[in-house]
Amino acid sequence: MTTTRTSPRTIPDAMQQRRSRLVVPTRSALGPLAPVIALMLGVVLAVTPMVAATPPMPTPPADAEATTPPPIPDAQASPRAVLEFLIGADSSVGAPAVAGCFTKDALPPTAAVRDRVVRDLRSALAWLGWNEETSASLPKADDAKIRTVVFPASDSMPPEIRDRSTALEKRTGGKWRVEIVRGEDGAYRFAKEAVMASELDAVTDAIIADRRERAGTAEEEKSEPGNLAEWVNLNGPDWMLQRFVFLAVWQWIGLGLIILVGLIVDTLTRFVARRIFRSMSHRLKAGPDDDAVRRASRSIGVVAATLIWLLLINFLELPIAGLTILQPAAQFAFVLSLLWAGWRSIDLLADFISVKVAASENKLDDILVPMVRKTAKVLLVIFGLLNVAPILGLNLGPLLAAVGIGSFGFAFAFKNSLENLFGSVTVILDRPFHVGDWVVIDGVEGNVETVGLRSTRVRTFYNSLVTIPNANLITDKVDNYGARRYRRWSTKVGILYGTPPARVDAFCEAIRELVREHPYTRKDYYQVWLNGFGDSALEILVYVFWEAPDWQTELRERHRLMLDMIRIAGELGIDFAFPTQTLQIQRADPPNEPKDPNLDAADPRAAMRTGRSAVRDVTDGDQWKSTKPPPYTFLSAKDTARLDEMGEEQAAKTEERLAERRSAQDAARAKAEEAEGDQIDQADQVDQRQSGGE
Repeated sequence: MTTTRTSPRTIPDAMQQRRSRLVVPTRSALGPLAPVIALMLGVVLAVTPMVAATPPMPTPPADAEATTPPPIPDAQASPRAVLEFLIGADSSVGAPAVAGCFTKDALPPTAAVRDRVVRDLRSALAWLGWNEETSASLPKADDAKIRTVVFPASDSMPPEIRDRSTALEKRTGGKWRVEIVRGEDGAYRFAKEAVMASELDAVTDAIIADRRERAGTAEEEKSEPGNLAEWVNLNGPDWMLQRFVFLAVWQWIGLGLIILVGLIVDTLTRFVARRIFRSMSHRLKAGPDDDAVRRASRSIGVVAATLIWLLLINFLELPIAGLTILQPAAQFAFVLSLLWAGWRSIDLLADFISVKVAASENKLDDILVPMVRKTAKVLLVIFGLLNVAPILGLNLGPLLAAVGIGSFGFAFAFKNSLENLFGSVTVILDRPFHVGDWVVIDGVEGNVETVGLRSTRVRTFYNSLVTIPNANLITDKVDNYGARRYRRWSTKVGILYGTPPARVDAFCEAIRELVREHPYTRKDYYQVWLNGFGDSALEILVYVFWEAPDWQTELRERHRLMLDMIRIAGELGIDFAFPTQTLQIQRADPPNEPKDPNLDAADPRAAMRTGRSAVRDVTDGDQWKSTKPPPYTFLSAKDTARLDEMGEEQAAKTEERLAERRSAQDAARAKAEEAEGDQIDQADQVDQRQSGGE
């Protein structure tokens, strides 16, 4: 039966323009914009079926354009063209073009195994005698049938091909068939039976056996071995060619040697990598610990070993059935070792950078280094999955299509993740805290330990680890105690009610002098005054700011100041009060009597007149009655030492000049701050100096 076929080789310009306008969406690594893109893609995909479901407008049959099928490649135009293309294909021909010569799902998914199958088929056809001259016996496009048999050879084929075909058929039992079939699109391709692994391995063994029998003939002397496996198969002893399981004995020996070489390379690579990493640590005078170096060196050694196995396994020319198992296994092990080495190398590099960052004053690096480490690991895992999927024969196309269809669900599922990601970006840009700061976030108080892409971990003061989603950092209030320049301490010191006023003044001034002398106290602002009459003591307010880097330093210096206050109290004869109750059984001393004996019988107006007269008598001669005292001036320890060396009159004048000078300096500083627009410092000064301190 003869069939005819029309295969137009060109496409009309209008059709070509329509095809050029088609855009195929691709998926790219968009990082944090992936949910947004997925949402937009979902909208497009959701609308597309609705548009496609709308029936087109009817058009007259006369105006309808006939659809033109795609052109058939020249290599698939006829059985002769397919055979010539496959035999003449070399390394310059792309894998897709060669794969197009076979029916769908005929070739294995692994690239290395696929190349081996095509090469064995090409070698078998060449051994049978097929070339450009003998392929002329195959029909052209117009004369071809639906199925064209290439092996076993028919009577219409050249005698040489028929002879070798008969010999090969006897050795293989006639199970192998090579046919070229015509598909629904009109293209010709090799059928799947031509590249069956078991039959193709049997054909290869039969050809080797035939060549060994012909060894020494003029025909075999012309053909030289192309690789190590071919040389062993032709010249090796018979015992090395015997099959054990599914491999020859020499292949098992070679496999063991390859494993041994890989282990040796692994050991040497570990040794060299460990020496390099330790040399870098010594050069930097700091670095990761030995465990991190050992883990990274071990992973790099495994990469070297698996790479050796992957490269050398091809020299064994394993049977296709064995190569189908071992080649993907070696590739899978190599990709996993790369993932492992990348993971450990990221940790090692982060440790090196962390050492340098720890010596710098910029605390932003303490947040960036862990975040970059986690981001790099996520990208590494994505890279590994994209490379492992083809090895396992997984097609990511349907998965990506499913992601597009379910983009609405993914967008809502990624909502919290996206908020957490924006929260981490906020921490980097706004810098509300740094690693190690004492913070209060959403009622959680502790030190910031790590800041990641999704969450921030805070170590509380009872040593628990609290994980806070970064999305909370956008809306919640963050109280950063670690950002304080000063640490406030406000306390009240109680002394006995019977303490003379002069001792009270001396004790208060002595505490002020301690604040001036102390190395960790703020010198330009402090308050020490008699501030209240308590139930059982005169209360002196001690209001001090510590310029301490951390809490333990503040506690130590507070301890030191309090001990100095106790020693000063002993020197000045000050007794500290404690809550007491006095029960009077007998009145020991008569009560105080007023100087005016008529005060008790006086009317209210006369009593108030007497009180005002008493104030005038007590304050008579006080300087503040004639001159208003200036605002209090914070003196330094050096200033007070100079004043104590002067006489009373000279010290008073000097203190007045110091007060005027400090007032002028404060006014100039306030004016400069106002000119610079430093509202934050002004608000802080007003808050501290005018709030009353309570």
